[in-house]
Amino acid sequence: MEKFEISKDEWIAIGSISAFSLLLIILLPKIMNSQWFTSLVPPLQYLIYNIGFILLTIIIFGVPISYTLKQDINLWTTIKSGFSSWLIFTFILDLWQPPFAFGPTGEYLINTPESLIGTSVDYMLGWVYMRLFPINGIIFTIPIIGRLSLLFILVYFITPVIAALVVALLLKPKIFAKLLNKS
Repeated sequence: MEKFEISKDEWIAIGSISAFSLLLIILLPKIMNSQWFTSLVPPLQYLIYNIGFILLTIIIFGVPISYTLKQDINLWTTIKSGFSSWLIFTFILDLWQPPFAFGPTGEYLINTPESLIGTSVDYMLGWVYMRLFPINGIIFTIPIIGRLSLLFILVYFITPVIAALVVALLLKPKIFAKLLNKS
């Protein structure tokens, strides 16, 4: 087995990011039901609630991917790979897991702030899309599928495609292909 080198600075950076992310996760129960937190807009709720999980995902998945790709642990490759993993898990896989924030016709399925709905990726994305584009009430009738709102299409179909493209661009096609060939 080949021995790999990792610099002291990289160990310190990886350890610091891990410790910081765990501290943020430990603090979640203190802030998640506070009046201050529930009064925030969904993108801020999402970011504050998930920043510890995002950083932890970057380390947990970025380190092995960096080693697989470079036969060494490179901090920049770790961050890019870990961020790509987070994008895949959040903006592709998590979007398709129940409970959904929006129904097919764009109605809110969960609308109680106590449920931490503002911290979900689909609710946050829906909130952003409704603020950026005049999409409320736009409904399409698609044969076989039925009625779908533009909001539902943007959140649950277009966003995962955009996330997959961002991941491919982050990893670069050559690296993306190399990673797929190793598995």
